[in-house]
Amino acid sequence: MKRMITGITLIIMAILGAQSVQAAETNELQELIDNTPEKGVLELEAKTYEGNVVIKKPMTMKGQKGTKIHGDKKANVVEIESDHVTLDNMEIRYSGMSRSSDEEYSGVRVMGNHTTLKNLTISDSYHGIYLNRTKENTIQGNKITGHGTEVLGNQGYGIFINRAGRNMVKDNYIEKTRDGIYVEYADNNEIVNNTAVETRYGLHYMYSNYNIFEGNHFNRNVGGAAIMHSDHITLKDNTFSYNQGSRAFGLIIQTSRDIHVLQNEFHLNQRGLYLEQSTSNLIEKNDFFHNQIGVEVWASATAHTFIKNAFYKNNTNVLAVGGESNNEWFKGGVGNYWNTPMLDLNDDKIGDSPFENTSSLSTLVEENELAYLFLDSPAITIYEKTNELLSNDQVMAIDKHPLMSKEKQIKPIVIFISIIIAGTLIFLYRKGKLPWLTFGKKD
Repeated sequence: MKRMITGITLIIMAILGAQSVQAAETNELQELIDNTPEKGVLELEAKTYEGNVVIKKPMTMKGQKGTKIHGDKKANVVEIESDHVTLDNMEIRYSGMSRSSDEEYSGVRVMGNHTTLKNLTISDSYHGIYLNRTKENTIQGNKITGHGTEVLGNQGYGIFINRAGRNMVKDNYIEKTRDGIYVEYADNNEIVNNTAVETRYGLHYMYSNYNIFEGNHFNRNVGGAAIMHSDHITLKDNTFSYNQGSRAFGLIIQTSRDIHVLQNEFHLNQRGLYLEQSTSNLIEKNDFFHNQIGVEVWASATAHTFIKNAFYKNNTNVLAVGGESNNEWFKGGVGNYWNTPMLDLNDDKIGDSPFENTSSLSTLVEENELAYLFLDSPAITIYEKTNELLSNDQVMAIDKHPLMSKEKQIKPIVIFISIIIAGTLIFLYRKGKLPWLTFGKKD
């Protein structure tokens, strides 16, 4: 009877153990992973485990505060080769950093589909997270830290998405890596509500189409986001700020088409938006304020449409470089806000005359790249004002239907009153009733 009870007890324990393995009495993480059943949960203790490990089955590995996995600095710390794997709540450090090895290593390398990586803290790794030829993964709520901008060439990306589609990358914080999020040959991904600071490019797209990029924040980078050789991308409700340097920008669109830039904020960048060798993009309802250059558009960028954008307190709102670029600054009778006083006699919220944005800087920056270093200098302001007085400035953009800014609108009643006052003064002067108005007449 005693043996029967013991046997039943062992069977019950085995059944319960199939759902959850407690990592309590061993330091061999790979052994714990291997002993976890498919679709089981491995619960890690609040201690440091030795990597490197490989996961080859569907499972969940869950940590807690103080759970750490440290690699040997020679390979991937955690490599996922199976579908349906979840890593949650742990610190991962010390992947291989060699650039001469057969592969670029990472804190977590994912080669399976339907993987979830959440609440991870990753540092001291070449790439933080590397999605390679995979699909439909969720990367959420992770913090990834690199080695700083002074060693950009010796480190990889915070999140590297390579030939991987239909992934959700959300709520991650990335700092001091080469690029925050690098997307290459990867279509139909959603990049939502991430933050990247002190990187080369916060986001970098190459040959990646039909991606959505929404609600992200990029500041203090060399470049906020770079869209290159990619089509059909939506960038909405993102913030690009404090991206400063000799060639810095908030957003660059290069050799790309059908990009919709909608409702983003560009402020305190050297250049808010930079367009080159691209075509047929829609720039709509964005705010450009306190940038040295709001929009820089080269002659190789054509057939862009700008509508309902607001430009205010930039050193230069628009800089067209290299000649005429054939872009439209209005559509369907709707233009942009230019923060400039203008007439609206019929009160339709559209200026009565076309607005011309002028500048004399285009030739200067085209012939001498060092001019970018002095865009915030008083000397550049004097240069612009002098050329304006001498009529040497050039038209950068023509908006035939400029929108009225409330604080800059000249009210019709003000115009009417001014005309009445001026007319009255002239009448009284001619009647000799205003002798104190001489207008230079001699006695």
